[in-house]
Amino acid sequence: MIGLKNSSVMRCFVIIRIIAFLAFLFTSYFLSAQTIPGHLLVVGGGSEKVNGWSDAPYSWAIDQSVNKRVAIITYDSEPGTWLPNYFMNLGAVEAKNFVIPNSNVANLQEIYDSLITYNVVFFKGGDQWKYYQYYKNTLTHQAVQEVFDNGGVICGTSAGLAILSGVVYTAENGSVYSDEALENPFNSYMTLENDFFNFLPGYIFDSHFIERARFGRLMGFLGNWSIAYNESIRGIGVDDKTAFCIGSDLTGLVFGTGAVNFYTPNPINEYRLSGEKLLANYIEVKQLLHECTINLNTLEYTGLDSWLEPLPGEFTFHNNLWLSGSDKIYHNTLLINKFSALLEPQDTVLIITGLNTSTAVFFTDFLDGLGRPNLIFQAISMNVNNALWKMRIENLSHYLFVGNDFETLMDFFGTWPNGSLLKDLTLSGGKQVAMVGDNSRFAGKTVLVNYEQEYASYDGELDFRPGLGLLCNAIVMPKTFSSDIDNENAASGIPYGMVLENLKYGIWLHDNCFMKYTPVDEYVTITSFGDFPMIWMENQDGTNGGFSTQSAVNSGEPRDVAGFGKFRISQRQYSNTN
Repeated sequence: MIGLKNSSVMRCFVIIRIIAFLAFLFTSYFLSAQTIPGHLLVVGGGSEKVNGWSDAPYSWAIDQSVNKRVAIITYDSEPGTWLPNYFMNLGAVEAKNFVIPNSNVANLQEIYDSLITYNVVFFKGGDQWKYYQYYKNTLTHQAVQEVFDNGGVICGTSAGLAILSGVVYTAENGSVYSDEALENPFNSYMTLENDFFNFLPGYIFDSHFIERARFGRLMGFLGNWSIAYNESIRGIGVDDKTAFCIGSDLTGLVFGTGAVNFYTPNPINEYRLSGEKLLANYIEVKQLLHECTINLNTLEYTGLDSWLEPLPGEFTFHNNLWLSGSDKIYHNTLLINKFSALLEPQDTVLIITGLNTSTAVFFTDFLDGLGRPNLIFQAISMNVNNALWKMRIENLSHYLFVGNDFETLMDFFGTWPNGSLLKDLTLSGGKQVAMVGDNSRFAGKTVLVNYEQEYASYDGELDFRPGLGLLCNAIVMPKTFSSDIDNENAASGIPYGMVLENLKYGIWLHDNCFMKYTPVDEYVTITSFGDFPMIWMENQDGTNGGFSTQSAVNSGEPRDVAGFGKFRISQRQYSNTN
């Protein structure tokens, strides 16, 4: 449960001193070396491109090496010649494929003898379980570690990235998805080990980060390790067509079209389970863009020049507000039960929907089953001047929004008499207001309109419009990890909207998760319910920010990825029975 004040207040001197002390502890919370012997290039995946995004980071790897000889390791029997040729074109003296398809070959002395003569080792993508299973405790394993310990450069893309961190997601049983990792961070797909390469202890890497909305998965990794081993580790998530270059002094440099994401549990963070669900209250997140730098010892960064000061005012809405992550009635039965239970027996619920009433019908049937009076009202142009509906709107005080198209609803709200009347009554006090699934977006100050459009973020086409502002300093994203939408839009839309509009809060809601906003005197409380935690992002005190200037597509439009210096993210759950 979150308790927040309705208006900004001065922080007292004692709190400032406590925060300053915690900030001091924060920099020394993790056991990390001041330097490492070699260099790392971690690539989030995606095809390399001549004269494109990959030239700078791959050239960096060659430039850090002594002899500029590149060994490209794969288990694929037909690796092709493109990547060796690419490295040669970037300045490598030699670039050679090493096909190592099993542990027997990985243990050959001739493989070891050859590998240690190279100063750059590059692991291709594929299946990290095969790398881990085939190479662990072999001469190949030993040779690569020695190259690093002697000042060499170890690189990996996608699955090749996954094996380079101190804690490795091995994917022994197949891939795990974000919703699975948060619903149960100890499910059978969450296979983590720390007995492979000793390049960067205390970290876990993940790839294709924004493309596949893996921020939930990374939080699952961090929580799993903390609960299982009582050790806090940091996470680094790298977007596709993006790379992170880590020097021996632990200064990192970002290249590419997306971002490199740094997830660091604050000293006061607590991981815990609610049933099987993972909860966390304070993970600090940085999202750095092309040519940004960061010192992994101090977490000081450069490259984001615009200051983001959250808008004044937090929550001013004076009604109970319910928001859910799914349009499906079976994901919303608990919400409807709770919503209805707060009404008087005679109270009628006005179900506000659009031209297509099919979704609304499921909700009216469920309310009928509860014995709750209800009416379906279509907020469309033909009902703008309907006198009967004007009388009903004036006399009904509890609203359920479901199945509305954003533009149709906003056009209706802007039209007299019934549209403007309904909008004014929705914003006034003394009501219960619920917005279900897709319609939960409308409660925010800003709405990502085209979040279901395939590749909208990737193509630089995200479309943000003003919402109703019930949550006047927030943006809301339903269906976060659903297969029904483009997951990159869901992952990028919240931070992009927060940076674009200087918003303080971002809220991700997934299937079978809903939240209740309750005004209590000068405070509000926000609680979440269901089988999935609400994910809450906050710009607490202001931070630096910016936007990607790099394109991932031939159009040249920059990818819609935002950068920021410090946001707070948490996974919250109240109860699914109370």
